[in-house]
Amino acid sequence: MRILVTGAGGFLGGAVVRVALARGHDVTALLRGEPRAEPRAELAPARVVHGDLAQSTELEALVGGHDAVIHCAASMRNDPTKQQRDTIDATCALVAALERAGVGRLVLASSLAVYDHLLCGERLDESAPLERDLAVRGPYVAAKLEVERLARDSRLDARILRPGLIHGEGREWFHHLGLALGGRVWIALCGSARLPLVSLESCAQAFVLAAEVRQGDFTANIVDERVTTRGEYLRALARAKRPRPLVVSLPWGLLSAASRLANLVGRGSGALQRARLAARCRPLDYPCELARRTLGWPLRAE
Repeated sequence: MRILVTGAGGFLGGAVVRVALARGHDVTALLRGEPRAEPRAELAPARVVHGDLAQSTELEALVGGHDAVIHCAASMRNDPTKQQRDTIDATCALVAALERAGVGRLVLASSLAVYDHLLCGERLDESAPLERDLAVRGPYVAAKLEVERLARDSRLDARILRPGLIHGEGREWFHHLGLALGGRVWIALCGSARLPLVSLESCAQAFVLAAEVRQGDFTANIVDERVTTRGEYLRALARAKRPRPLVVSLPWGLLSAASRLANLVGRGSGALQRARLAARCRPLDYPCELARRTLGWPLRAE
């Protein structure tokens, strides 16, 4: 297949390029910004092009001739201006260019953050309700929901993937874990709850498989099978530190009660706002049967 990967200079996009090349695809890697004097060796032998999705006047020519586009480009900042420009406007322009060029297959990077973690029961799967309290959850979640809508409402064959916390070299700490107090004490938010982790390599495989499969128009969560709790993950990180931090866990019951109390006294904002707190650390199961059935993911080592 001829596959275009947007956001190829990013954490996930770069890994998607590497996996797609390893699986024998002809890959175009789209990077934002000006070309560097030295080509990016880690993307070879992909064809590397530079452009700004939100402003390019040549998108139709760029995407034309590809069998699929894997769209990883987006802002990671919780800033409304950045999200509008680099996530929503960029996706809107890309979708329009794909429709004009006749490229029907789009794989879109979304997030588990789009769900309403308070109303999903004990299992967060693809049938869970989507977040509606966007004023509280913020611009990042609002933008992810909007680009999903743009993909679904288009004429494209849209495959939407919602990864959990993507971890790999250089990205080991997440705000979902808890708090680091002076480097000596780490507080795990609900340390006994499962952390919805997915390794970078495994996540990239899911995106390439989603471009390959014949079945289209699906939405799938992407979380590794191995169950790791927040407490286990933090203790593993702590073992690599000198001096080793003390890891203390706050149970969900205490956190939830504190959130309710804060709401009653009119201080239910910030980290103690219930929707935000639930999205960070409410104990949930994360089944991924749809991804395993539809994509044949994860790939097993031969």
